[in-house]
Amino acid sequence: MITNQRKFWACLITFLALFLTSMFIFVRPVEATVIDDDGSLPANETINDDLLISARDVILDGTVNGTVIAAGNRVIVNGTINGDLFMFGSDVILSESGKVAGNLFGAARYMEVRGNVGGSVFGGSAALLIGNNAKIGRNVYYGGYSLESMAGSSVNTDTFVGVYQAILNGEIKRNLRASAAALEINGSIGGDAVVDVSSPESGDTAMWFMPMQPGLPPAIRPGLRISSQAVIGGDLKYTSPTDQSSAIQGRPAGQIIYQTPVPAQTDQKPSPSQPPRGIFALPVVKAIVNLLRNLITLLILGGLVLWLLPNFFQRTVDEANRQPLASTGVGLLSLLGGYVAALLAGGLIFGIGLLLSLITLGGLSNAIFGIGFSSLAVFTAAFTLLVAYGSKLVASFWVGQLLVRQIAPQAQNPRLWALLAGVLIYVMLRAIPILGWVIGLLATLLGLGALWYAFQSYRKPLPALAEQTPA
Repeated sequence: MITNQRKFWACLITFLALFLTSMFIFVRPVEATVIDDDGSLPANETINDDLLISARDVILDGTVNGTVIAAGNRVIVNGTINGDLFMFGSDVILSESGKVAGNLFGAARYMEVRGNVGGSVFGGSAALLIGNNAKIGRNVYYGGYSLESMAGSSVNTDTFVGVYQAILNGEIKRNLRASAAALEINGSIGGDAVVDVSSPESGDTAMWFMPMQPGLPPAIRPGLRISSQAVIGGDLKYTSPTDQSSAIQGRPAGQIIYQTPVPAQTDQKPSPSQPPRGIFALPVVKAIVNLLRNLITLLILGGLVLWLLPNFFQRTVDEANRQPLASTGVGLLSLLGGYVAALLAGGLIFGIGLLLSLITLGGLSNAIFGIGFSSLAVFTAAFTLLVAYGSKLVASFWVGQLLVRQIAPQAQNPRLWALLAGVLIYVMLRAIPILGWVIGLLATLLGLGALWYAFQSYRKPLPALAEQTPA
């Protein structure tokens, strides 16, 4: 018992420490943080702190000495960001005049990087174009349908990609790690190239990703192609179902190492609805894709909850804020009790149905089995949805609301900003190995407990007004 209590308090203290650390990392003084809803930052304007900006079309021409989070249908950055840049939208573009001193994070349908990035580029989109004047100071981590780097672009260290197709015409100064159905290398790679590609005979499998949309690059033929102009400073190691040495015209400085996939990969034939072999095989790419998927899922569900059940959701968050420790304890009991109750209910339905089948020779048992187990399936699915997503939304919104109240108490649409900030922090912390699992568990328990308290308070009738005695 003492050991379990110590583990519980250790996990709780770790969560609180991470929360406080994130506040010191992301939060600046209250009076200086800027929230802009008009979507414009003129070229002659400078903001000496973090900027949260959103509109249908966002255009940043000025200078921001801090972190920028920009969201809109179309986001264009032409100015200077002396910090990290987060861009969310349909089309997000860092123009040739744009400069980012820190890292660039992008989630969009179409993404362009044409300017300078001092740190790394993290992207998840249908297509990413790295322009001919783009200079990336560290790494590129990208997952999507298509990646193209133009001649003249440079990545100062490594590139990690998981795509259907990649056309690399620029410079990678160190190593390339790629998993793709179609890969063309026409530029230079300073170190090793370790790639996983499909066979040229696999056919055009690009349509597994999405129907082609206007503005996206056309699909190229599967397989590996290295032109005579390509330069590889180290080894070329490629994994493919077939030998593609005839398509390697440029000779690397090191060795060419060919290997076939392991038997478990060749024996299983992917269905038409599944990605081709080799897509998203790299652990780094898998982690990025999972992070983006969790972020988008929670934001969509959170937006629906704020739209359909704003009052009940706010009451749940208030309960988490009022009694977080009690909510965590009740959440543990709710998590265990919910599934135990489902098992007991299943056994009870089976027992009653079996008894009625003996008494009535099957006359009522079919109805009991059908109605009972159908209702139980609906309850289990709804409870699992609350455990998997509802509890995380409550915990994320609680953290985000605390942050927004501190950094921008007068902000417009505070609930939307609280949802965005809270979900972003939760998803990033949840991606940490081992510790992320602990954070996810604590968020689940806190959210379930708060939901229980909110449901109980919602059921309580309002206190009756005392009868007034006439004077």
